[in-house]
Amino acid sequence: MDEDVLLLFLRSLFPLWTFSRDAHGTWKATGRILISSSTIDGLLDCLATADPTAFDRALALLDTAA
Repeated sequence: MDEDVLLLFLRSLFPLWTFSRDAHGTWKATGRILISSSTIDGLLDCLATADPTAFDRALALLDTAA
């Protein structure tokens, strides 16, 4: 998936978080705390721990869309 599309997708699923990827390829999410990871999978794992309510809501939205 294109990086820009993925960032838009994440922003729509998690509106209270700000997502970015820096020049070194590190993924970042800023909400109540700052999360960073070298992979998108790692970022999502950390996000699920940091904000389980938002993560569950995003999963429910994806399940409804399927």
